[in-house]
Amino acid sequence: MSFNLATILRESAKSTPDKALMHFADRTFSYAQVEEMSGRVAASLLELGLRPGQVVAVQLPNVPQFLFAYLGILQAGLVMMPLNPLLRTAEIAYHLSDSDATLLITFDAYSAEAITAAGQVGGIPAYVVTSGAGPLPDGTRSFDELYRSAASTEIAATDADDTAVLLYTSGTTGRPKGAELTHFQMFMACTVGGETFGYRPDDIALTVLPLFHVFGLSSTLNVAIRFGGSVALVPRFEPAAVLDALERRRCTVICGVPTMYVALLHADTSGRDLSALRVAVSGGASICTFAAR
Repeated sequence: MSFNLATILRESAKSTPDKALMHFADRTFSYAQVEEMSGRVAASLLELGLRPGQVVAVQLPNVPQFLFAYLGILQAGLVMMPLNPLLRTAEIAYHLSDSDATLLITFDAYSAEAITAAGQVGGIPAYVVTSGAGPLPDGTRSFDELYRSAASTEIAATDADDTAVLLYTSGTTGRPKGAELTHFQMFMACTVGGETFGYRPDDIALTVLPLFHVFGLSSTLNVAIRFGGSVALVPRFEPAAVLDALERRRCTVICGVPTMYVALLHADTSGRDLSALRVAVSGGASICTFAAR
């Protein structure tokens, strides 16, 4: 059966092209804009010679470029391997080598060790997302180059059982192992997840869980796209930043782990209007254990 997870973006973009898909700081991107940007990335990756089934490593925090890269990789029929930005050189080199990654997309704040790792495993090309005006690291290219293609790219006709995302385990009992998540598995995960907590097209999900982890990727980002909702990206968890985003964007859904909720319970919310929030999803550990402490 032919199926590509990127169709959830295409369908939502056709239905509501001008609707906000992503809020980040002071910027908002519509469904049509995200589809266009990710389509350009897909076309550029194919123009570089990458072919369906090859692995692209993505080491980015919760920034818009993560969405453009992830959705573009899917559209091109490639496999995304998300990497924790805090991994060190040896860890990154292991992941790149074990996965046979063909290209690395990284963030300038973490690029030094990632680029060193890429060089250690055969000189994998590295594209860097920059947060400022500083020069690119030697031997790298700007991620912005991947927006330049004007080619029209149809969504690759992958099979439902083809790998869409390669997620590595934590490696607590040995070397990390790559878990191959198929297009259909990812689709069912976000479909069932959204149905379980009653996700609606008018929902705005606070997205602070790291997108390199399956909880953040599937239960926040993919769910929002699948059901035609919106996400408000927060790069890292800080109670004040989360509360600011919840209030400013009138977020209705938040997904988190118990320690996040404990921190929010102890934060000062006086004078804030958080009345739009209607669903809080917890995972990773028993929230009852934390609540009882």
